Order: sequence, then structure tokens, then C-alpha cells
Amino acid sequence: MDESNDASWFTSRDLFAVHIGCSVTRMEEGYAEAEMEIGQQHKNGVGLAHGGAIYSLADLAFAAASNSRRETAVAINATISYMRPITSGRVRAEARESASNRKLATYVVTIYDEQETPCAVFQGTVFKKGGNAS
Repeated sequence: MDESNDASWFTSRDLFAVHIGCSVTRMEEGYAEAEMEIGQQHKNGVGLAHGGAIYSLADLAFAAASNSRRETAVAINATISYMRPITSGRVRAEARESASNRKLATYVVTIYDEQETPCAVFQGTVFKKGGNAS
């Protein structure tokens, strides 16, 4: 796999993701997966995984999928809906391209808990700036 599409290479360039314990585990054209282990530092005041932590994991998968073709893409819009609470374990985000044209692309990211139950859905749109994403 080319360095620009390598999941560990992409993770290493996202210092915020590294800081909070997220990593890209799979990256293909228009597709990516990212994971994180929920720790105490990821919990909100009522003991659930903080929405911001889940959003950040989804955003990392979104970024990896949208930059997987070695063309710089930046988010212009993103939303998330939380469907089930997460309290612990490994959480996985799976991003898939759902539409694309010359300048815009849309991605749907599903967030799964350790039992592979869908817990949140994120949708984002990117603007394709062009140039090399590396």
C-alpha cells in the first residue's frame, strides 16, 4: 500500500487523534475504519462515553476515507446522531463514501460498540481542494 493510503501513516499525522487514543485501522479508496478504547478520560459526567469522543472517532474515519485518494479534502459540514450509549470497550467507526462529484463528496460513518451494535451515525461532506493530501 502506498504511504499516503497507509492507515498508521495517516493516524500519525493527526496529532489530536493520537492524543485522545484514536487510530485508523483500515484505509481504502472512499473507505476507512478507526478505533478507540473507551477509558475513564473519554467519559462524561454521567459515566457514558462523551459525545465529543465519539464524534472525534467518527471524524477521524471520515477524514481518512475522504483523503484516501491522495487528494486533499476538508470538511464543510458534519452531523451526528447518537442512538445508543456506550460505557466501555473498543469502539469502531466505519466510513463509506456515499456520493462524490468533482468538488464535493459525502460520507456516512457508523459507530459500533464492542458487540458490533450501531450506536451512532455521522454524516459529513468534504470540499475537494485538490493537490496531494500527503
